[in-house]
Amino acid sequence: MKRPALGLMPAFLLMLVAFTVNGAANPGWEELRLEAEKLSVVMPGTAKKKEIHSKSFIGDITTNEYYVKDGLDAYSVEYTELPGFAVLFSGSDTIYEHARGALLKDTLSKTISFADITLSGVQGKRLVYDTPTKPGHPEMHGEARFFMFGDRLYVADAVVEMAGGEAKLKHFFSSLEIKE
Repeated sequence: MKRPALGLMPAFLLMLVAFTVNGAANPGWEELRLEAEKLSVVMPGTAKKKEIHSKSFIGDITTNEYYVKDGLDAYSVEYTELPGFAVLFSGSDTIYEHARGALLKDTLSKTISFADITLSGVQGKRLVYDTPTKPGHPEMHGEARFFMFGDRLYVADAVVEMAGGEAKLKHFFSSLEIKE
């Protein structure tokens, strides 16, 4: 049996890495690309969309959420158009705090850490949170990322099983792209 030339191996490995980054190496993961919203991410299945209308400290707002449930794991990305005056007068830190509070309230979770991060040169926040345990379910781990691009707030969120969930979180968040 003839072995492939060693010179071809790096090209093969490069292709394998490219497939892994784009989600093809994870069966069932699909890219969600929203061109007009300048957002893309891979999720473990076909995302469903819902529109959420709510009242906040800045008035009535509409959030567009894309989500996937994968067994007990849940993934979502959402964006909210904020009034320009709210961004100008409140600032991103205040908006991040309110978004964090709303996410934790909805999931009945507690903050483990809330730290600065950067995506595409834009400062944002990374929230790691503890989710309440449920009888008969494994322990879960939650993480979210918040970014302001112009007057738009983006939130990517995932809750995964503690056992084996880190690789899924990494795959989800490493694929997140938001362009100004």
